[in-house]
Amino acid sequence: MTVQLVAEPDYRGRNGISLLRQVQRDIIEALHAENWQRVRELDQTCAALVERVIAANRTDPSTLVSALSELKGVYANLIRQCQQEVRAMAL
Repeated sequence: MTVQLVAEPDYRGRNGISLLRQVQRDIIEALHAENWQRVRELDQTCAALVERVIAANRTDPSTLVSALSELKGVYANLIRQCQQEVRAMAL
């Protein structure tokens, strides 16, 4: 017997995209605050979430392309900021 206090989120369609967008906003906020521990935690969360959203939306590729394109931009910014941090440390 399993006790579940919170219902499993629905990762299909708009629900899954909304969850991804929330994680994206959280990553952006952590980046602006330079909270690297939080960025690391959110990165791990995001990876698991992407897997679930992909699995739930296999029959709707347009939804996936849109969400993953937005996510790609967030990670491009993350990489740029990390590069800037490394350069600043080298000076």
